Order: sequence, then C-alpha cells, then structure tokens
Amino acid sequence: MAYEDPAAAEQAFYDAFRQLDLAQMKEVWMDSDDASCIHPGGELLQGSEAILKSWAAMFNDSMPPRVDHRLIQASSDNHLAVHTVEEKVSSGAGHRRAIILATNIYAWASDGWRLLAHHASLPLVETTRDPPEEPETGKLH
Repeated sequence: MAYEDPAAAEQAFYDAFRQLDLAQMKEVWMDSDDASCIHPGGELLQGSEAILKSWAAMFNDSMPPRVDHRLIQASSDNHLAVHTVEEKVSSGAGHRRAIILATNIYAWASDGWRLLAHHASLPLVETTRDPPEEPETGKLH
C-alpha cells in the first residue's frame, strides 16, 4: 500500500488502531531499524519488529477502542513530515477516556510515505461515570 502524503499515512495508522488491524499497522510503519515508538509511559522501542510486537500485544484480546485524533501542528519538506496530534482514546466499554498528545514522524520511502516514529505522552485520564461519593469527614485530606 502506498500512501501519497503524510495525512493518508496518518489516517491509515489511526484506522489500524481503531480496528485492531495488525496487518494494516504493519503497512503504515517504515520497515526499518531506525523506526521508533514510545507508547504512553512506555520505553523506547526501536526497529519495526519490536514496534509491531508491541501493537500485537496491545491488540490481543482487546475490544476495539474509540480513537479520535486531531492535527495540532504540522511541518514537512519533501522527505520528512512531523505532526503533533491530540488523541482521544476511549476504552472499548467507553468508561474511560484518555487525552494524549503525540508526535508522529513520517518519512518518504520509495513506495510512498510511512510512519517512522510515534511518541505518545502520558495521558490525562477522565472517567465518564460519576465517581462514588465519599463521606464527609471535615478534613481536607
């Protein structure tokens, strides 16, 4: 699959994430030892093989999440594009939502644009249910 521009590669990346589609995720990533990925709170993964193993582990026995992304900033030249995005990720059950800032770096390959790096921040987690009420004790903590 050839992605004609970084936006098409980015859409395919988030579609693969939403659909838990490892084959599509593999198509999006640059097949390179230079590829890198940092999942929220995770360690640096280097090389497409390690990156795809991490996505496979996340997709295993998971319900498809709701993933919305919004481009905040982009810069590019003919060979490299850097996108800063806001990701809103909700669990498959929809009870928790994380807001994550991520940087996606796309590189031009001989067959089109590919994802070279993805670095996601620790999320701001929100619950969609009202938390249980705590008894009043008269103390602040």
